[in-house]
Amino acid sequence: MTVSATLIVRNEETTLPCCLASIRDVVDQIVVVDTGSQDNTRDVARRYGAEVHEYAWRQDFAGARQFAFDQARSDWVFWLDADDELHDADGLRATIAAAAPSVDGFYWKYIASRDAHGNSACELWRERCVRNDGRFRWQGRVHEVLVGNPGTVLTRDDRIRVIHRSPRVRSHRDPRRNLDILESEYAFARTNPAPRLLLYLGNEYADHGENDLALDFLRRYIRVASWDDEKYLVQVRIAALLRQMGRYDAAIDAALAALKTHPDWPQAWFSLGETYYFLHDWPKVVHWIECGRRLPVPDSLCVINPLEWRYNWLIHYCNALFHVGRLDEALQWSKHALTISPDDPWHLENTRLFERLRIPQRSL
Repeated sequence: MTVSATLIVRNEETTLPCCLASIRDVVDQIVVVDTGSQDNTRDVARRYGAEVHEYAWRQDFAGARQFAFDQARSDWVFWLDADDELHDADGLRATIAAAAPSVDGFYWKYIASRDAHGNSACELWRERCVRNDGRFRWQGRVHEVLVGNPGTVLTRDDRIRVIHRSPRVRSHRDPRRNLDILESEYAFARTNPAPRLLLYLGNEYADHGENDLALDFLRRYIRVASWDDEKYLVQVRIAALLRQMGRYDAAIDAALAALKTHPDWPQAWFSLGETYYFLHDWPKVVHWIECGRRLPVPDSLCVINPLEWRYNWLIHYCNALFHVGRLDEALQWSKHALTISPDDPWHLENTRLFERLRIPQRSL
């Protein structure tokens, strides 16, 4: 049983060493496809034993990924980006060797970003490692995905993780690169755009602050969505965009629509609490957040931010508890927040304030 690793890179001489060091001792082949580097990326890759292939960039990530997969000679193949690291890689071969014949590949947990304290702020299960028998192909010019033939089976492997480590300094990249590619695809398929194209465009417009366009595309996606998990998260994002625009009634409606899809997920409950926070309706803030905080962590392949249910709601909850006269609980939850983010200025200030306000109560 042999294993190949594949990467597509461009101007990654500073990030590539950590990535390749994390995999070179556990794979039989490293394929690095360079799409036009102007630094020492290719030389760095060769120092770590990689085979370097050049590929003319065509504004098509799937094309580049597929070219990299086509160079893989092993029984199994997986992919990384240059600023990723493979953790617990020593278990890779044992995991693959133990795969049942019915298993065609693995999802690995991808920690896409962390905050300053190491808390995961974006993670998802990604299709990472598959049998190299031609049953999987890359699709999508941007936000590309690895798609198997009908009947292929992938299973989650929680023993191996991929950690994204974005460099502090990176060569200039066009911030509209992905949006330009998506707009080109939309222009080509305007009469019948794929649902995922609508979703990606909505998210990109939101990231660029073009909220009206974002809402238009995200709502169009909702009308044709077939994956409930993703539909739920899009409704929650729509609620957040509406809240940013001061459209609180519409934000409440969007969150309530999400609840119809997944009433047992916490994000929409927290969204309602946050909206009522801006309306200064403190009892409703407390009510909705308490509904959400009692729910389990969602189990999904979607992109999620664990801080949404671990932390982000705490400031609204603590302030609302204070306003409804539940001072001891407000202090307790503020201290809890500081165990997650010890230097948060809002929770530090609240903790000092709530402790001062409790002093007279102790003396009575």
